[in-house]
Amino acid sequence: MGRQSDNYVALAGALGLSYDSANNVIYGKKGDYDILVYAADARYPNTLSIHTAVRRGVPLTNEESKEFTKSLSQVTGIKQEGNQITVTQKNIANWAKLQEAMVQSVNSLLAFLQVKSFQPCCSVCGQSVEVEPYQVSSGYMHLCPDCEVNLRGNMMTVATQKQNKKENVVAGIVGALLGSLLGVLSIIILSRLGYVAAISGVIMAVGVLKGYEMLGGKLTKKGIVIGVIIMLVMTYIGDRIDWAIVIYGEIGDYYSFFDCYRMLPIMLQEEFIEMGSYIGNLVLIYIFLLVGAVPSIIGSVQDKKTSDRIVKIGSLSTYNTYQN
Repeated sequence: MGRQSDNYVALAGALGLSYDSANNVIYGKKGDYDILVYAADARYPNTLSIHTAVRRGVPLTNEESKEFTKSLSQVTGIKQEGNQITVTQKNIANWAKLQEAMVQSVNSLLAFLQVKSFQPCCSVCGQSVEVEPYQVSSGYMHLCPDCEVNLRGNMMTVATQKQNKKENVVAGIVGALLGSLLGVLSIIILSRLGYVAAISGVIMAVGVLKGYEMLGGKLTKKGIVIGVIIMLVMTYIGDRIDWAIVIYGEIGDYYSFFDCYRMLPIMLQEEFIEMGSYIGNLVLIYIFLLVGAVPSIIGSVQDKKTSDRIVKIGSLSTYNTYQN
């Protein structure tokens, strides 16, 4: 195992729980409650969340949330969604301190749930029965046998519908182009503020991919390739529009904005705009597009892979319900 896995094994031992190395999740029963500990984002392995399934007559109140977070400096928040409560920890780089903080947080959470009369239950039906931990798509649940079977069946039905749904490439391209306008707008706005930032790449990627999926019906490998081409083209157009705004600011009394847009190649040829400055700025924008868009594309692919599966934590039982 690697160092990160060794750290999780040590943390699981300190918590009195087990470690699933395949799914990188700490799990088990502590007292009356079933607990999961995991990194919500794999890029930040030291930012951990604590998850459990509980119910009560009334949901967790804002006052109770403030009471809990105020008592633990390492906790950034606690929230309840349905029959699930999740506690989010701060990122603590030093593993020994992180382990100490996690032990304190888990023990404090268990005491808090008992005092506040929360009862352990199934994440879906809310019944106080024996449950097992599962990764459902990109989230986590504690499920009783009946709910696990029903949920898996529902996911298979949805997955089959997705698989049978036809991809409309033309509509997808239209959607991607519409989505890319958000990226173009972010490039222009950030440039006007004097910045070039990776966030414009993220906005461009998300806008293009979501736009393609919404109008195209589904996002396939073909859609991602088309989306990448659109990102590259629209980033160039966004940069050119930005330069046209600069030119229009100088000679707008004599030419329209569209004239200024068309005049950019002439301006470069006649050296009214320094070619090195233009190329350098364009390359920088493409670099930031790469930095911002690649994680978004990878995340989209990973979400697609995990969007229709149920994985039982602590076993090799994986149900893949959809293959593209």
